[in-house]
Amino acid sequence: MTAFTLKTIAITSMLLDHLAVVFPDIFPFWFRGIGRLAWPIFAYLLADGFRHTKSPEKFLMRLLAFAVISEIPYDLAMGNNISFISNTNIFYTLFLGGMAIRWFEKMKNWYGWQAMAALGSLLPTAILAEVITADYGGLGVFFIFTMYAIKPMTMRLFALGGFILTQFIPLLMAYTLGIEIRFEYLLMIPLALAAVPLIASYNGQRGTQAKWLFYMAYPAHLTVLAVTAALINYSSL
Repeated sequence: MTAFTLKTIAITSMLLDHLAVVFPDIFPFWFRGIGRLAWPIFAYLLADGFRHTKSPEKFLMRLLAFAVISEIPYDLAMGNNISFISNTNIFYTLFLGGMAIRWFEKMKNWYGWQAMAALGSLLPTAILAEVITADYGGLGVFFIFTMYAIKPMTMRLFALGGFILTQFIPLLMAYTLGIEIRFEYLLMIPLALAAVPLIASYNGQRGTQAKWLFYMAYPAHLTVLAVTAALINYSSL
């Protein structure tokens, strides 16, 4: 499976997730479960991209540019107050994860000690992700970095599965304690874990070249959702 195929799956699942978020009375809740596929795939491919890019600074600038471009449509679609420093979109997390990787590569040459370089690169980026309440926060930054730092594929996939499960710790604890949980919430766990075999089938090839399509898809679909929601709200007045 190529990167193009994985990105297509991720974008489709993200769209279904956002449809259920913006229009919960129209689209079923299990769309949100399918949406759990998107983040692990995007995070994994970002880390893989930093292994192969010849221009990491340009890569980072693209991520930052689309974080800023996407923020207003993201806030409007999600019903947030418009802000570039709180409740920020997923591109901020991707950018900060990329920054952690880039700083790590620079710092390990300075210090000659990878543990110190990892701490020096992860700590500020993870804290900043929490401050601006980026999607997945500091844990998301740590996950991206882990997908870059772990070299053996098998170990990387185990780490991927572990990260996915950490999202559901509160849910699993509640279920263990006998608290009644809606089936749709429990269904999210296997749907999210489906990202592991999908990524395991990745062949390391780019596939069809459509880099800008995937960048533009995020703000574009959020803009359409925001405008549609506004029109529905206006027509119901």
